[in-house]
Amino acid sequence: MTVTQGGVPLVLAREAQTLINRGSHRRGDHRGAALVELALALPLIVMLIVGMVSAGVAYNHQLSLTHAAREGGRYAATLPVVPNFANIDAWLNEVATQVVNDATGTLDPGVPGRYVCVAYVYPDGDPVVNPNDATRSRVQTGTAAPTYPASPCFNDGRPNNERRVQVEVRRDTTFNALVFSSTFNLDSEAVNRFEPS
Repeated sequence: MTVTQGGVPLVLAREAQTLINRGSHRRGDHRGAALVELALALPLIVMLIVGMVSAGVAYNHQLSLTHAAREGGRYAATLPVVPNFANIDAWLNEVATQVVNDATGTLDPGVPGRYVCVAYVYPDGDPVVNPNDATRSRVQTGTAAPTYPASPCFNDGRPNNERRVQVEVRRDTTFNALVFSSTFNLDSEAVNRFEPS
């Protein structure tokens, strides 16, 4: 005679209960495995997210520098030196101020690696005959006082008889990815033909 429990043979009922108990232990084991997998994957995910945000900030800085160089060059190309300014240095100061303003905070004083160079370039000009129509630049690094060398910001390969304006801007930015960090230099240059209205 077979002993039953609720119409099911007792031997089968015990085996069924054993299988159910084993299944519940397995589910608990899977939960533990998922927690271990999350603990291994989470630092990589966080590092990836921090790296993407850091790269986005660096890209934004580069766009800002490019915008400042272009807009500053465009502004300078149409801004007459005489009679608006006492001399070429005052004109260069005005253009440099415009470049920094166009950078919307990316070139503010105190920014690491800050460099702003604005130049009126006319290699055929004679500074003795007309000091306002010869190559001259304004260079400022960091928060130091600007210097005014009689040289361009960079070699642009254009002809010596062409009047033009050069703008070069630089700054440092840091790329972070949680455990990895690197500082690199961003820069932008612009050249515009000088055509004051």
